[in-house]
Amino acid sequence: MVSQTELVAELQERGYHVTERQVRDWRAKGLLPPLNARSRGRGLGVLRYWEDKERIISQAIAVSDFLDRNGRTKWVPLGLWFAGFEVNLETVRTLWLESLARTRKEWLGTALSKEDCEDAIGGLCPNLAKGLSDQEWARKAGLPWTSLEPLLFEVLNAFFNPYPDPEVAIDEHLADTVRAWMLQNRAVRDHSEFVSGSELEEWLNFICRNFSVSAMRKIIATATGDDLTMTHHRWRLMLDLVRMLSANASGGTVSDDLRQFGRWAAFQFGGLCMFGLLLLNRNGKGKLIDFHLEEARATIRGQFAQNPASEIMLGMKSE
Repeated sequence: MVSQTELVAELQERGYHVTERQVRDWRAKGLLPPLNARSRGRGLGVLRYWEDKERIISQAIAVSDFLDRNGRTKWVPLGLWFAGFEVNLETVRTLWLESLARTRKEWLGTALSKEDCEDAIGGLCPNLAKGLSDQEWARKAGLPWTSLEPLLFEVLNAFFNPYPDPEVAIDEHLADTVRAWMLQNRAVRDHSEFVSGSELEEWLNFICRNFSVSAMRKIIATATGDDLTMTHHRWRLMLDLVRMLSANASGGTVSDDLRQFGRWAAFQFGGLCMFGLLLLNRNGKGKLIDFHLEEARATIRGQFAQNPASEIMLGMKSE
């Protein structure tokens, strides 16, 4: 149990310059849960507090970190949700949809028609391809930027074009480029049937149907509250597994720097990971995910059984 005053003192002790006024503002904006209330007794007023002290401290630290990185309160709820904290689902849905639309606009500007989108993507590809061709893997595979440019166009067009059936123009040259990228040993590549033109076309169509900005927005918009809740629950289990492994690798403790990096990574990649979980659940794979998560948890618990100090630190002792 922790009061608002105690929370501020705890944060300040850890080096965070936070005031009670800021914490009240965070509560008002839904960045922290509402306080519980309990009577102190007749004539003694009301005690206001949060129940789970460590989780509230972690969430308040996450809020502070997100604000330091981004500076805007608006996107903090989405970052918190990606980092495993509970946030109003409709707020999350709205921000998630808006973030995808913003990403598309950052790449394509105001292009709306199919042709304008293709022109915008075509204008981006030469410089992107030239940058990629300077990478060691591209040099090792013998891929000049002129070979990478058409492949980049097809991938970006499948991902960003808002129309459900963008034209996918696959030829043997593109298939050769993919093989060169994935099989950098030229001798193996020349004798491999790995990645045919039809397989590459199928892969790009899969991206368009499931992982394009338009497809992701449609799936997120139509997901039920239960779908989002279960997706978040599974993501939290995955984050817990990562924390357990990190603690095990570092002798039973996780440093503050590592926790901060974990929150940053969850914010950067959590959206794509959680969308993957949402899509798998939509395709009937939810129970399979649950089975493997429980299997992984049992395996890690077995590892911690050999290190009682770490087990206690993580709160994993058997009840």
